Amino acid sequence: MRKMNLIIAAIACVALCASVLTGFKSLAATNEAAQGKTLGGWEVAEQNNPVMINEKDNARIQTVLKGSGDNFKVLDLVATQVVSGANYMYLVYGTTADNAVPGYYFVTVYENTQGIDTIIGTTPIDVNAIPTTAPMEKGMVGGWVVRGTGKPGMFSDQNAQASFDKINNEAVMYNPIALLATQVVSGTNYKALCRGNDGNLYAVTWYNDLQNNASFTSAECVNIGAYSGL
Repeated sequence: MRKMNLIIAAIACVALCASVLTGFKSLAATNEAAQGKTLGGWEVAEQNNPVMINEKDNARIQTVLKGSGDNFKVLDLVATQVVSGANYMYLVYGTTADNAVPGYYFVTVYENTQGIDTIIGTTPIDVNAIPTTAPMEKGMVGGWVVRGTGKPGMFSDQNAQASFDKINNEAVMYNPIALLATQVVSGTNYKALCRGNDGNLYAVTWYNDLQNNASFTSAECVNIGAYSGL
């Protein structure tokens, strides 16, 4: 009888271990799937922005990307830098040869004095860790120069656009380039890349509550140089 009890106990122990291991595997798989979809609760907004690039810049970057294995939709020329030649920084959305998960990237192209283009940096935008810096005074000479003015009504996500319009009344006016990510809380947080009318590039965050009231959270000046690949 004692032997029979020991056998039953052993079987129960094996079953318990198998159940625990299965639970760990299930939890790990769930966590892995969640991490693949979100970034710390922020979910990358998918291709909801119209192409704003002009023909010349589009031709430049499409030519230089050819054969790289990257698959990008080019959204805009964000900044330029005069060197011995010129550097051009583009905002793109898509996948790289090494990463099949779509996301936003800054691609920096160097044009030498003979007009030959070379990619010098392809840097992902992590919406949880955007490098920031102090805003530069408008009209400062040298360094990176933010290009264009953005378009006040360019978010194709109508909820994002409506709530953005409510908060865009700060001392600096922000013109959107791209909606980078959203976060569902008790309401929704939004994060977008914007041009300021002070000549700087900003990551702007705002909140829209369940009663459809919008409030400004922050506007951090993006350190463009940290994305250059230089």
